[in-house]
Amino acid sequence: MSNKPFVLILCGGRSLRLWPLSQYKSKNFIGVFGFSPLELTIKRFLKVTSAENIFLAASSKEKKDLSKINLIPKENIIFEPQSKNTAAAVLLSLQYLKKSPRKNLIISPVDNLIENEKGFYEALTKALETASSGHICTLGMKALEPTPNFGYIQAQGRGNKGVFSVKKFIEKPAPDIAAELIRQGNCFYNSGMFVTGVHTLIEEFKNHYSDYSFFTQNFNQKKISSLYEKIPDIPFDKAIMEKTKKVKMIKGNFFWRDFGNWQTMLEILAKDKNGNAAKGNSFVHEGKNNFIYLDNPKKKILVMGVEDLFFIDTQGYTLLADKRHLNNLKAALKKFKL
Repeated sequence: MSNKPFVLILCGGRSLRLWPLSQYKSKNFIGVFGFSPLELTIKRFLKVTSAENIFLAASSKEKKDLSKINLIPKENIIFEPQSKNTAAAVLLSLQYLKKSPRKNLIISPVDNLIENEKGFYEALTKALETASSGHICTLGMKALEPTPNFGYIQAQGRGNKGVFSVKKFIEKPAPDIAAELIRQGNCFYNSGMFVTGVHTLIEEFKNHYSDYSFFTQNFNQKKISSLYEKIPDIPFDKAIMEKTKKVKMIKGNFFWRDFGNWQTMLEILAKDKNGNAAKGNSFVHEGKNNFIYLDNPKKKILVMGVEDLFFIDTQGYTLLADKRHLNNLKAALKKFKL
């Protein structure tokens, strides 16, 4: 049996922080960058494992688009009946992966932008070595600026060759709390990438996930929808990582960003001398730090004298927001009648 690791790419989320573009496309195929983030992620992991070892936890609503991907076997796409957050996606995937309990497993979201890939693969190699000793590893990047768009990890001590114990996970804190965490030191962005052994992860689900026995004992291909209705909607971090005693953090020495929100999109994309980023036929006159996205290639827009404006225009919906309010997008959508 090959010692190459399994890779599980979590790509079934609703991408609400990228609304209204996510009304039509998920992060997997979003066209802002001019390429498919999902295909980029698969190709990234093909450098550390073989195609038959890469699996997708995906939405059943995207079967048509996913059927066009030829980088991995079609049977490696595990379809969720609905989005129930990342703990459910990992739990479902384990039902297929547990046939190889000795394998190491890399879990990754689809919305990671990574530069300096050499540093990424070095961190991944260290994580795989550490995971072989029975740990669940997470990759963390040194936090430099307070932002509410990422989760944070408080590490303990100075670490051993880049391997740290973890004091605490903090999920997307308010900017003032994030600033205090950074001031205290030993604070890292949580990349959402995890490395562990399949057997280790199964044991931690048994120990910490209250519905594990119910799910596994009743698991059947035809019953997945009914099972999903009865399990909680919680992140993998809260279900397992915040509870396990086996966690280690591997410091990543590479550029990383989670591009699953509009603020980070603005940070990543090329900008003019005034900090404006645009996709589509637009012109900004005497404005700063604006992001303009037009889905319609025939439409033209003139923007004048505004700052920190996000204007995302699609066929059926338009988002007009001040940068300071984008963190409330999910809450606003709950009240907005789509």
